[in-house]
Amino acid sequence: MLSQTRGYRDCLGRFPTGVALISLSDQGCARAMTVNSFVSVSLEPRLILWSLDNNCSHYSLFLSASHFAVNVLAYDQQGLSIACARNNNLEVSGAHWRIAANGAPLVDGAVAHFECTMRQTIPAGDHQIILGEVTGFDMPRDEASLAFVRSQYAGL
Repeated sequence: MLSQTRGYRDCLGRFPTGVALISLSDQGCARAMTVNSFVSVSLEPRLILWSLDNNCSHYSLFLSASHFAVNVLAYDQQGLSIACARNNNLEVSGAHWRIAANGAPLVDGAVAHFECTMRQTIPAGDHQIILGEVTGFDMPRDEASLAFVRSQYAGL
């Protein structure tokens, strides 16, 4: 029988999620981490959220960011998702980007970008909920989005 933790994770994994990179600039270096916890909160004001694991190796960097971007990945960016899950340096991942008005990197090839200002952090179990106010957005590419379900990537 599966452990309760593994069983719970497997059960959650039945729900497909999108895959995004949260990006920011850290003293001139472009950083990004892969998440599947991105969701819309409100249309007015424009609010989104994502969650940050308390045990994440770059926890303090992402928790203390005043500005960040959400880059919704396209179906053909699975390799970039894996690279940014292993190393948060965008240059090392092989990504290309431009800098948004808020200073955060916007990753080339993404299907959507959201430029955000940190609005609030909320402790929630073993994660922090990061609430961001969207100050800019665009849809630079009209392709299928990258999804994650049952511990595997898929295109939607």
